[in-house]
Amino acid sequence: MLTIARREFLKGAGGIAGVSMLPRATWAQGRRDIVVGVQRLPENISPGRDTADYTVPISYNVFDKLIEPDFHNQMQLGPGLATSWEIDGYREIVFTLRQGVKFHNGDEMTAEDVAFTFSKERREGDGPVRLSQFFANVSEANAVDDYTVQMVMDGIDPIIEQRFAMWSSEIVNKRAYQDAPSYGEWALKPVGTGPFSVADLNTDRFVLNAFDDYWGGGPNVKSLTFVEVPEVAGRIAGLASGDFDVITVVPVDQISTIDNYDDIEVVGGPGAKLRILIFNQGEFAHEMMKNAHFRRALSYAINRQLLVDALFAGRARVPNGLQLPSFGEVYDADYPVPVYDPELARQELAKSGYNGEAIDYPLLPNVIDTEVAVAEVLREMWKAVGINVDLQIRENWKQITRGHHSIRNMSATMVWQDPATILWRLFKPSVMQGRGWGWVNDTFNANGIVLENEPDKAARRDAFRAMMTEWETADPMGVVLFQEVWLYGKKKDLGWQPYVLPYMDFGPNNV
Repeated sequence: MLTIARREFLKGAGGIAGVSMLPRATWAQGRRDIVVGVQRLPENISPGRDTADYTVPISYNVFDKLIEPDFHNQMQLGPGLATSWEIDGYREIVFTLRQGVKFHNGDEMTAEDVAFTFSKERREGDGPVRLSQFFANVSEANAVDDYTVQMVMDGIDPIIEQRFAMWSSEIVNKRAYQDAPSYGEWALKPVGTGPFSVADLNTDRFVLNAFDDYWGGGPNVKSLTFVEVPEVAGRIAGLASGDFDVITVVPVDQISTIDNYDDIEVVGGPGAKLRILIFNQGEFAHEMMKNAHFRRALSYAINRQLLVDALFAGRARVPNGLQLPSFGEVYDADYPVPVYDPELARQELAKSGYNGEAIDYPLLPNVIDTEVAVAEVLREMWKAVGINVDLQIRENWKQITRGHHSIRNMSATMVWQDPATILWRLFKPSVMQGRGWGWVNDTFNANGIVLENEPDKAARRDAFRAMMTEWETADPMGVVLFQEVWLYGKKKDLGWQPYVLPYMDFGPNNV
């Protein structure tokens, strides 16, 4: 099978057109410096290592990928650093690279840089652990000529196109990477092809400067400064006073506060990320968790729409399964939303033999937005049908993952737009064994093999439906709660919009 992608890439065209009418010096001098108040700064900018929600918003401005999702058009995939690509049998993908692309150090990007980015040498080196996880099935990365790269996969890869459009697939400069004394030192001064270059990374602020040789057109912003302000009140005060142009992680209950000002506003909405619960059945869980009737009772007792309305002012939504419409042809539009039925919950509870024992639910405060508030509402919903859940505040992840945890929170980001992004990646047998969650389901696993290896979209959709039915209803491993919201505050005079992934794009296509 041969698939050819040759869609014209328009990213940056508006920015190029906008500045071409002005003398370059005048345009550059007129650009504004943008300051962003963030809840947390990462240790460095390290594609292939850290994919946290507070890292990728920054790194998106420094690096580019071969294939780029168009966030202005339902995340449709289009050319990025590659102008076209050919897929052969879902085992091989050959990229034709964009010519004349400059790295921040002045080097031209060539096939050698791309092949090195995905090479076994880099994947297995010190640092990019996510690259090793997401691209372990790349058996060969070959520079055919200066502008042609061949990637050979170890077996059939139905999501081969999505794989090279996801985070961790950002292209790095081979020379700068190899010349750095260590991975850690490189990650403090990384070299990419994005619209901004790294100027300074400190513990309390990151500074990026406009890269005017950017292949998509010079940015309409002179510089970006990301300042760490953990407290919501501090970020809002900074936005209101003019110290910040944008702030991240605005809780729903603070929308009215920002709305009281004439010159700032809240933007954002549901993102490509789902809040879910995990029902542990391993050695660190209560014995009742091994009972499918009890786990179904936990699910049927949850009024998800009430959660969305009460805690997110209706800005979040309840999805139909671990999926989003952006999955395209593999999306199962007919899959039902989770059932809320207190009476059915009580019936399942009676079948389980539950006698009112306390079920532990440990969590961390202020790691996942509204985590404690959601858990408190869930506890009351379970109490209403006769389930006694004990919320336990912990200090770090290890206390949860290596301590007693019967129910636990998880925030699942759609790193690629396909059911395999969460359902199979996080719950395949090897992962389940490593996490010790004690869930083994033969139907789920058999269909997971289809999802992982079958290119036919109808067959993959059918396999996904069977897997979701097992995971969520027949033999519950967990439940879907709602689609997360990403809300930001910004100055009204700044023409910037957030995306459904946590990227913060300040390049010429979005400012």
